[in-house]
Amino acid sequence: MIYVILIALLASLIVNIFLLVALKKSFEQIDQLESWLLEFKLLVKNTYNKLKFVDDRGIFVKDDDVGFLFTDLLNIIELTNKRIQTDDNDKPTAINEKNKIETF
Repeated sequence: MIYVILIALLASLIVNIFLLVALKKSFEQIDQLESWLLEFKLLVKNTYNKLKFVDDRGIFVKDDDVGFLFTDLLNIIELTNKRIQTDDNDKPTAINEKNKIETF
């Protein structure tokens, strides 16, 4: 009877150790994916800012052939702002109707 209990406790200990290691690996993977998402968000935001700097007079935004790029970038930025939560240190951005980035 005691041997059965000891074997069950040993098996439970082994399973708990295995689950602890799996949980640690999962947390590491989550942290890595979160950093990738934040880097992607920053990349998209910087790309939009560079495009706005190049098109300081608004010629490309109004052009039908190139203006879709700005519209698509605005949509991507809005989606990333909605889906990726930011820390308090990272200032979220909002895009107004005139396709400009404003920082809160």
